[in-house]
Amino acid sequence: MRLVKNISWTVLSRFGTQGFAVISNVLLARHLGREGFGEYAFISSVVLIGNAFTTFGTDMVLIRRLAAEDGKSLLADGLSLQLLFSLVYIAGVFATGIFITIPASLEIYIFSLLPLSFYSIFTIFLRSFREMRVFSIYQVFAAFLQFLVVIAAWLINAEITTLAALLLAVHFLLAFIAFNSQSLQIGFAHISLPRTLTLLKECAPMAAIGTVRLLYEKITITLLPGLAGLSLTGIFSASLRVMEAGKLGHLSAFTAIYPEMTRDGDFGRRLKGLRPLMILAGLISLTLSIFAGPIVRILFGVEFLPSIFPLQILAWVILPYVLVTYTSLGLVAAGAEKLVLFPLLISLTVLLFLFYVLTPLFGLTGSAIAILFAETIHAALLWRQWRFHALSKLP
Repeated sequence: MRLVKNISWTVLSRFGTQGFAVISNVLLARHLGREGFGEYAFISSVVLIGNAFTTFGTDMVLIRRLAAEDGKSLLADGLSLQLLFSLVYIAGVFATGIFITIPASLEIYIFSLLPLSFYSIFTIFLRSFREMRVFSIYQVFAAFLQFLVVIAAWLINAEITTLAALLLAVHFLLAFIAFNSQSLQIGFAHISLPRTLTLLKECAPMAAIGTVRLLYEKITITLLPGLAGLSLTGIFSASLRVMEAGKLGHLSAFTAIYPEMTRDGDFGRRLKGLRPLMILAGLISLTLSIFAGPIVRILFGVEFLPSIFPLQILAWVILPYVLVTYTSLGLVAAGAEKLVLFPLLISLTVLLFLFYVLTPLFGLTGSAIAILFAETIHAALLWRQWRFHALSKLP
């Protein structure tokens, strides 16, 4: 019953956050145009990849350990680790600027990794103790504040650099509110260098998986400006945003399912809940594919009509995505992180190869085909790992 309640809360929060996100993206696309929206998609992807790197797998590991250990010490060590990697990633972005030109908006927005570290620890705390109602409320609140920033940018006709500064301010505000309202009461006294180094070693497999996974999901938007320009990046980003919105129900379910997998070894091995998730994914894919035209026209306008056909292809990514996520979480919950990494690296290699071959030949349609094919390969490889590691152990 508690699992159903937690899933319900996370589903509601996902609909709330993604609802605000969809409206925000629509307003930004119409306000910034193809090129500006392409730059926004680019800097968002760089920061999201950075957030995966700086989180360093601490979310999965800490959720797995917090039920049996001292929460304050673990969370303090996780925070220090995330802040350290945030500084490293920020320095890396500015070092890259020595060799290639990076947008001023990215030079501003990249500092959001610092408050995101604090907010990440806060959400880990809530998820670990299954406080999904509070977690959901904060997620919606965060999306609402970012939506207000977009409205403000629309009203004052702000350029993307101003938008990046406003979003950075919101991230700092959210970190301050979250970290003080829950009274986690962790401080420097709880940080231990030996424990932090031990945590770093333990998190390394999950860090590799998390970073490579987000790199795999965002690499096309990160590379597309150099391959096709910001205008086409904006068009393709519109297709991706709609497809990602189609995942929101499943994202919510998986947020609540993972803690249950860590507590109940039979949950994942018996594939509980997978069949309805796959059926729902098929229905969503079919709907997005059929109604791609009206969706793009209504949301983004005629300027983004070239997004329609890529969206019809990307809609079918949701099906293999569900299988990938379920089996990945199951293997991680069982402590078999290394079995997740190899299929991910193979799929990333396939994606990069097809992306660079098909995009010049077929444009954005080729990019969409590359993503769909790579995710299908990813699902097949992970299912093979899952059969041998988990299903074969069933009585």
